[in-house]
Amino acid sequence: MSKEVIIIIAGVLFVFVILLFSMKGNSLGKAIKLAKKTRDINPVVKAIEEDKTGDIATSFNIAIKSLWDGYDRELAMDLIHALLERDDKAPISQKWLQDALTIEPELARKQLGKDFIDSHFHEEIAKGCVGCGGSCKTCK
Repeated sequence: MSKEVIIIIAGVLFVFVILLFSMKGNSLGKAIKLAKKTRDINPVVKAIEEDKTGDIATSFNIAIKSLWDGYDRELAMDLIHALLERDDKAPISQKWLQDALTIEPELARKQLGKDFIDSHFHEEIAKGCVGCGGSCKTCK
């Protein structure tokens, strides 16, 4: 194969990967906007679960961070709950629960409930997570 053909193939693959990632971001972004409008996290959860290309915990992290940073803490708390139900051993799950309990303790206790928190909080995991979404050595 010639050098030019390899460059063309690499370029086409690069464009394909960029398009794939932009579509993923768009579906999650659209779901987050819809959740804000309807006050229902189900579109976000559905978008995350239907995305077979990404890690569920990382996708939840992206959505929770978007809502949390936008001070939509009630919806973020609902997503934290949904994430913990699916994978409470993921370091990012524990990081979000710890943040919720530290930054918004009243809201966390009200929305999540003491029994849920007690059964899903794993302090030893939470201590190790730095909030990278699982991309660092500590969180893997």
